[in-house]
Amino acid sequence: MAFSKNAFYFNKKKVSDFNITKGIENTELAYRFRTEYDGPENEVKNMLTAFLSDPKLSEIDSFVIGYWGPEHDDNPAFILQLLIDNKAKLQHIKGIFLGDISYEENEVSWIENCDHGPLLAALPNLEFYQIRGGNGLALSQLNHSNLKKLVLQTGGLSKSIYAQLSKADLPALEHLELWLGTEDYGFDATAEEVAAAYRGTTGNHLPALKYLGLRNSEIANELAQLLKGDPILNRIEELDFSKGTIDDRAAEALVDNPAIKNLKKLNLQHNFISDEWAEKLNDLGIKVDLTDREPNADEDERYVSVSE
Repeated sequence: MAFSKNAFYFNKKKVSDFNITKGIENTELAYRFRTEYDGPENEVKNMLTAFLSDPKLSEIDSFVIGYWGPEHDDNPAFILQLLIDNKAKLQHIKGIFLGDISYEENEVSWIENCDHGPLLAALPNLEFYQIRGGNGLALSQLNHSNLKKLVLQTGGLSKSIYAQLSKADLPALEHLELWLGTEDYGFDATAEEVAAAYRGTTGNHLPALKYLGLRNSEIANELAQLLKGDPILNRIEELDFSKGTIDDRAAEALVDNPAIKNLKKLNLQHNFISDEWAEKLNDLGIKVDLTDREPNADEDERYVSVSE
């Protein structure tokens, strides 16, 4: 599986491709800016420049950056810099998705990225930030008072990101969603290093957190086992291990962890859990998603949903 389609909705707004000739026609949309492989040079930059000069910009609260091209190995630093240079016009923006790229446009493991910390610092009123693509990704000096939702979708998320998140000051963050991926495509962290992202290096890290997503992970079993005695389960409402290689080892650890019952939802969609342990999970008394279960798959047949 890969990201086969572009986003239809983002931040509760329908996504529509921006037309540079028409400009902002409907302020209820989240406009998307994208080009094609080998498309016109500076096409996305030109569209964004027009968008930033549109008199209706102040009525838009979210937007999406798709395939920025024109080459597969171009990173989006020029886009971030353009947004930073125009930060005075964007202080009202609540949501940005940078990297709405399908596999036909560019495989997720090929997407080159950059440091997003400066853009987040430039937009202190931002509430929802989503990034796709892990190569070269950084979140330096991540201190943001209003960010509520952070989503990082990759085929392999480097341990440097977990370290940066462990030091981040995000007092309003309610939703942390990490797509860890596989070693083949850049994942290089231990379970303890991943856990540092939500545990932090000091007390009271991510105090508003309600949803923790450790998705698309080849070490989902180790992460589930590491949760025994973790105080994070006293705070969050939803734990999401979906799209990874979770099996009976994780199921046993979760069933034997009394604090799991504090959750409202446990998402294990796409798993390799046996009928026996699936039944025990369903008896926990909380909502458990066990869809897309492959109980008979051998270990060498198990896979994360998104890698290449």
